[in-house]
Amino acid sequence: MGIKKSILIRTDGNPDIATGHLMRCLSVAQALHDKEVSVFFAVADEVSAGLLRSFFQSGEEFPIYPLHTDYRCPESESAPLSSLLSEIAIGGILVDSYFITPAYLEMLKCRTRTAYIDDLYSFDYPVDLLINYDAVVSPAFYHKAEWTLFGPAYTPLRKQFAGIRPIVSPRIREVLISTGGTDPCHLAESLVNLLLESPVSRDWRCHILAGPMHSGRKALEKLTHSHPGLILHGHVEQMAALMQRCDLAVSAAGTTLCELCAAGVPTVSFTMADNQLVTARQFEACATVPYAGDVRTADNLPSVLCRTLHRLASDYEGRKSLSSSMHRLIDGNGAGRIADALIRLLDS
Repeated sequence: MGIKKSILIRTDGNPDIATGHLMRCLSVAQALHDKEVSVFFAVADEVSAGLLRSFFQSGEEFPIYPLHTDYRCPESESAPLSSLLSEIAIGGILVDSYFITPAYLEMLKCRTRTAYIDDLYSFDYPVDLLINYDAVVSPAFYHKAEWTLFGPAYTPLRKQFAGIRPIVSPRIREVLISTGGTDPCHLAESLVNLLLESPVSRDWRCHILAGPMHSGRKALEKLTHSHPGLILHGHVEQMAALMQRCDLAVSAAGTTLCELCAAGVPTVSFTMADNQLVTARQFEACATVPYAGDVRTADNLPSVLCRTLHRLASDYEGRKSLSSSMHRLIDGNGAGRIADALIRLLDS
């Protein structure tokens, strides 16, 4: 059967807004592709386009259309986006940006079927489909959306995270450290140094996610020369496999934390952006994920993270319970559920 339906995804990613929007939209794009829907991306500029391309897997590349606009000013893209909508035949658009306005969405709704991924509750979004995968959602906030998808069951993760059966080891051997795509506060470097100084953790093998925009990458590279147990990872295609190797993890309360839930890896969370605060608190309440604090305001955050990791390392039963509660919250099938809803939207 040939591909008949098509969707445009409008999103951005750069050193200022990090990579979370791109990653979750790409997960939905991959799920749509698997269901024989044609997917196109529209981004503000070449920075977002290049970053998005770096996440493509072999055989799953998608056309990208830079609009050559300022991602912070969505109204400026009305003309180029309208031109693009006229150029390519699409059945609907999925938008994921913190900078959109009611007027922007109203403009799109006049042109095509619209969907939006929300986690900020900035306003009542005038769209056909509203997606909010917070652990706790306030349905009364949304009135204008004709159709809603609420809760962690709709967390959009890559298909490699579906169907995982978590296994918790009695012994800690490998630890994953994820401090975001940019890590502006150099948290990874500070935490790694503390782990290396402690007799509890100095023999752990630490897998550190540090892509091209990571602020501490050069310093961490130097550390790896004298500490063979430190392994830096740039672009990781098989993230689920890497996570399943690890016995503990540290992660910002974003997409990576959701992936760790699907993989069932006992994790300590922290925050580095306002939109992560709700997630961190909700995951702590709903899945007992320890929250260590905000990197922007907690002077001793590396120490808190280190102590919490050490505490979990000594509590095998606690790690098993944490793994189970995390996996119950997010099972890794959310992107497929969103794709099914978007297809129904195109058919409506």
